[in-house]
Amino acid sequence: MSVEFADPFSAPGRWYKGNLHTHTTESDGKLAPNEVIRRYREAGYDFLSLTDHNRVTVVDEPPGENFLLLLGVEMDAGRTDIGGIYHVVGFGLTHADKVPRYLAVPKALAWIEEHGGEALIAHPYWSALVASDLVRQPEGHLGIEVFNTGCLDLGRAYSSVHWDDVLSRGLRFWGFAVDDAHHAVKDRLPTDTARAWVMVKAPELTREAILESLRRGLFYASWGPTIEDIAIHDGEVSVRTSPVKEINFIAQSWFGAGHVPMDAPALTDATYRLTGEERYLRVECRDAEGRWAWSNPIYLAE
Repeated sequence: MSVEFADPFSAPGRWYKGNLHTHTTESDGKLAPNEVIRRYREAGYDFLSLTDHNRVTVVDEPPGENFLLLLGVEMDAGRTDIGGIYHVVGFGLTHADKVPRYLAVPKALAWIEEHGGEALIAHPYWSALVASDLVRQPEGHLGIEVFNTGCLDLGRAYSSVHWDDVLSRGLRFWGFAVDDAHHAVKDRLPTDTARAWVMVKAPELTREAILESLRRGLFYASWGPTIEDIAIHDGEVSVRTSPVKEINFIAQSWFGAGHVPMDAPALTDATYRLTGEERYLRVECRDAEGRWAWSNPIYLAE
């Protein structure tokens, strides 16, 4: 059995915390760009992408030392099986330009690539995407948003089933947690600002280094727990986390396993013995507040 694991835990470098999907008053956000940057900096984030709808927001004032600001955009693109619209997020653009609307998804992804960026498919559950919508877009992006804070508003924040649908079909998508922050204050929900993130292992905090680590899958996604380590040894996958209430090993079909604490208040580790029939294996964990973290998949083949 061959194993392909983009292992950020043993990769050289340090961890950088970032959010790749954020809005400002340049589209439908409630806060000005500089205020958005300030709030993420104060919340301990290392990098941020401003991704206003169908426009590239440029900030005149530099964000300050030890903070990376990525040019980005959220594009309306294509048509889904039920007649909806894909939302495609681009980040790490090299320059601003007028953003075309309602391109076919491959053309929108190509536009992002031509502008030096990388892309992901936004909030599959909120967009009512089905497996065929994602299968039709196998290339030109890094993956999908497995969690989107802003979509808590409609109870459609989680897209892990969509992720497993494509992984089970042999497609290789990374999973991202993002805020999609609009900074609205609502009585029934906490703010969507500085809630979710990707933890990226990179040699330095530069656009080139962060993008390269994202391309390689050297990150995990979270809006609460910390994944401290994942290791593979003698056919066994082990994980260490911050204290959590649940650790799941997810694979295709009926493969995988779930773990909950039986005689202790929390879990901090779990193991899974590979059967040799898994096509992929990913780890997810849930803390006492109901927040989750997700590893990227380990890919396996005979």
